[in-house]
Amino acid sequence: MCRILFAAGEGEEISPLFEALVKGAENDPYKERRGKGRQHRDGWGYVLLKGESVRHYRSLRPIFEDVEGMESLREGLNGFTVLMVHARAASQGSRSFFNVQPFAFSSRRGFSFWVLHNGDLDKEEIIRRAELNPTELKDASDSYVFGTYLCRKLESTSLPNLLFHYRVVEETTKTAFNTMTLFHDSRKGFRAFITARMRDDFLDNRLEYDYYRLIALKRKNLFAVASSTLELYHPDNYETLSNETAFKVKIKDGTFEVKRVHI
Repeated sequence: MCRILFAAGEGEEISPLFEALVKGAENDPYKERRGKGRQHRDGWGYVLLKGESVRHYRSLRPIFEDVEGMESLREGLNGFTVLMVHARAASQGSRSFFNVQPFAFSSRRGFSFWVLHNGDLDKEEIIRRAELNPTELKDASDSYVFGTYLCRKLESTSLPNLLFHYRVVEETTKTAFNTMTLFHDSRKGFRAFITARMRDDFLDNRLEYDYYRLIALKRKNLFAVASSTLELYHPDNYETLSNETAFKVKIKDGTFEVKRVHI
């Protein structure tokens, strides 16, 4: 159970969304209404892309208490940037630095990626499908196992290949499969892939629906997808994403190009 944000565009447009995520991680009415407490305090992290440089940061401190970490990120929010942020409330896997997201992987097939996830997946089933050793992953979160699956099974970052393997993991969804991944391929450059998926029965359950739904914002200098709580702290003209929505985002030369697909 986490709060997440993906944003591409001008840093000054992204900055209010980041501030809203910090506030939502500290006081989340949607989480509290589910009887799960109001905070996401089990660590946080981000990936910041500027030009050809990627900064990857993780901390076990709650995002709203990590003054130095937040300030460092704020200083980077200028000009064209791509940002992914994750504030964790642990549901599977130990509360440890190992399970703080986003996770970084480098595939033997020549591409690297950073991935984050909100929701619960059937960890044991993903391990089986990826042909991994369950004993080695005993203390790993389901989100880390999902990333390990991609590193082992994903042949390329082409859209057909992404859709095939994300759908394989989607079949293991226990609550939600809300994911954000930033890929780098030396031939294709940077691409992002985002999924919005929750259990079908949550669509008619207001408490679960409000918590797990993702919202999106698109205008000339900004494309963003975020957890629903951000709308409480930064009102804007958001679209609530339909279940099983996905986006492929091409990032090049200070611009972004968004393609919507069905996961």
